[in-house]
Amino acid sequence: MITRKTYQQVALATAIASFATMGNAVELEEIVVTAQKRAQNLQDVPISVDVVQASDLQNRAINNAQDLAIATPSVSFQKGGMPFANNFIMRGIGSMAFEGGIQPSVSFVVDGVPLSRISEFSADLGDIERIEILRGPQGTLYGRNATGGAVNIVRATPIDTIEGYVQQTITDDDEYTTRLMYNTPLSDSVNMRLSGKYTHRDGYLENVIAGNPDLGGEESYGLMAKFGIEINDTTDLLISADYRDQKTSEGAQHVDQVESGPGVDPVSRLPYATIGAIRLAALGGGDPALGQQVVNDPFKISQDHEQQGNMEAYGLTFDLSKELNDDITLKSITAWRSSASYSSIDVDNTPANTTQTYNMGLVAIVDSTFNSRPHDEIIANEIEYFSQELRLEGSTDSAEWIAGIYLSHSEEVADNTAPTSLFNNGVLRFDPKEATASWDSYAIFGDVTFQVTETFDVFAGLRWTQEDMDIEYSNAVYTFPLINLGNGIVIPADVFTFGEEFTAVDVNHPALIAELAPGFTLLDALTSRTAFQRDDTSADWSGRLGFTWHFSPDSRLYASASRGFVGAGANIGRSANANNAVVDPSLTEAYELGIKTRLFDNSVQFNAAAFWQEVTDLQTSRVVPGSINTETFNAGTLTTQGLEVTLDWAATEMLTLSASASILDTEIDDLIQPCYPGQTAAQGCNVDNGGGNFVQDVSGNKMIFAPDLAYTVSARWDIPLNGMPFDMFAMLNYTWQDDVSMTLEYDPELVQDSYGLTDLTVGLEDNDGDWSLLLVGKNITDEYFASTLTASNGYAGQGRVLSRSTRGAQAYWGLTAKYNF
Repeated sequence: MITRKTYQQVALATAIASFATMGNAVELEEIVVTAQKRAQNLQDVPISVDVVQASDLQNRAINNAQDLAIATPSVSFQKGGMPFANNFIMRGIGSMAFEGGIQPSVSFVVDGVPLSRISEFSADLGDIERIEILRGPQGTLYGRNATGGAVNIVRATPIDTIEGYVQQTITDDDEYTTRLMYNTPLSDSVNMRLSGKYTHRDGYLENVIAGNPDLGGEESYGLMAKFGIEINDTTDLLISADYRDQKTSEGAQHVDQVESGPGVDPVSRLPYATIGAIRLAALGGGDPALGQQVVNDPFKISQDHEQQGNMEAYGLTFDLSKELNDDITLKSITAWRSSASYSSIDVDNTPANTTQTYNMGLVAIVDSTFNSRPHDEIIANEIEYFSQELRLEGSTDSAEWIAGIYLSHSEEVADNTAPTSLFNNGVLRFDPKEATASWDSYAIFGDVTFQVTETFDVFAGLRWTQEDMDIEYSNAVYTFPLINLGNGIVIPADVFTFGEEFTAVDVNHPALIAELAPGFTLLDALTSRTAFQRDDTSADWSGRLGFTWHFSPDSRLYASASRGFVGAGANIGRSANANNAVVDPSLTEAYELGIKTRLFDNSVQFNAAAFWQEVTDLQTSRVVPGSINTETFNAGTLTTQGLEVTLDWAATEMLTLSASASILDTEIDDLIQPCYPGQTAAQGCNVDNGGGNFVQDVSGNKMIFAPDLAYTVSARWDIPLNGMPFDMFAMLNYTWQDDVSMTLEYDPELVQDSYGLTDLTVGLEDNDGDWSLLLVGKNITDEYFASTLTASNGYAGQGRVLSRSTRGAQAYWGLTAKYNF
């Protein structure tokens, strides 16, 4: 029986085979990259690399990190509820961090500076020269958080001519984006480049309750300035400054499935079917039929509060290059960056509030007087860091080398207050949490490539890293029972003033003070308090060793062994305590064998890499059993192996064909996880965790967000229009990925099925390069997919299955006009 998956694999293999057996005299352009921190031909780099050029970003409307992940096999993207919770996964390796406290497993590096979070760059991909996606451990040259790989982003630099552009994009889902760039010399030795971007998009998630806001919209802008200064004949300084502000409600959750079945919720003692009926009615504002419509349509929501994520990021970089002599250059990169994410969420995902609970067990209180936050949003994550890299780059007749030191200090503050009404206003719960984690990192590194013979090179690198971490943590949980729950304490209801988005707590209320005589004080409402300080020091080495064999003028075979290290992380979620606050360091070992070749007079380029990689103590996040909170922990051992292939063919002067594929085989071991809702002993919920509490051993499962097969195929057809002052081109891109599990509990309801996305671009380009006009269709077949799937089962939960859907999960079209001057 030929399945759909088999058919697609055969079709992909047939396409690759046909490309590889045909050719002509049309040559592909040479691609120059800085993957090894020096300019090289892509074919000379002994690393599996994908390159996305500036023209591809524009023609394919790749405007953010998720677009980039979709366009690149072996890379996946996890959409978080807040801007700082977005994650990249490469070769199945990713931190999936929800609470902060750990560095991403895939490093984002912008102009030589590693970013602390992917969200710092997800708002804008403007004025970029190219993006290099380096697969596998890159710890030798890129540092601690590159165990899965690195994304090296190179932005355009100032030049000594006057040029610029104005670009406007309008889409049929009501997005308006303006981009500007202006470059000019200021003097004989100083050049300046300015760029900016503004985006406004209406929400694509329709709110079914009249008067409540649609979600999924965005308003953002960014500014960047670069100054290139020629200090003297041997010294250059590049100063870069950028600022970005983004407001988005894309992180809103959708209830895909309500509670059901014959089981009974252990907390409320209500049948799950009853809880599901309550939730459906709440979703419909009292109308269960309308609530079911919301559940059935992933682009319909029913919330009374605008889930808003506000992101602000800015930075300053000084990049100094000085030629000490003809063979040695001193390089210094000094950077300071800051980012802040402030988010408000409608925790219950319904129109319920404390004035109209719809009998819900969990209702969000958007704000209250019971906190000391300096901001309005209930979730805050602030990061500030400084880094200094100083290195020497040299070359001789037979070697190229780099040696350097790296220092950084970073501080992360996580401030989170999520007040909720529980059990239909029977209990009010306030749990302000404040945590600060700081890291001081020190590293010394070196990397060298020796030319043993004219056709054989050996390369080696070593990096030693030490990290000192400090954690300060405080979390207090206050529970105010408004009815007698059996403990004899009942707080007068008028101590609280209920509003739809604000609840005031009057701690000086006379009725409350009168209760002090019988023994009640405000501290009686203090259910628990956790406060501690922890420090930790971790140190280890990263490195690589390998060779490159030029077995023909246009073909190279390489092999490498590499090791990566991530220092200790911080668990700063609500489940943290002094014992589990430190997340152990993570180590990775990898082996890679690759070939890079050009065939048929440079009309065909074929690159392939086979790899094996093992990560121990992978740092990641999960949902705490029986709650809606998350925690950071070490997820056992992950083994991943596979094959990556890229192929480009200049078929004719007018037609270029490309294909890229990733085949993965992943397995996670030594990992005990909570059981998913409704899981039986026969389904694996049979490991006794003590006290009659059963959990599951998920060892042997594939890693989450790691499709067995992912690929993209594309074609570009350039169409000369003889006699016209412009030419035409058309591009067709198809990306496909296998099904993936999305949580470490391996809940069968939380699996994203395989899907394929088709993009189409038709463009007109002025022969003199003065203007261009693009019509871009994204996901033109309207194929739906979820960016995340989670579960929160029970009366005090959020729904049996929850999802987040991005804008790209439905079809939309855009028109882009660009004028160059």
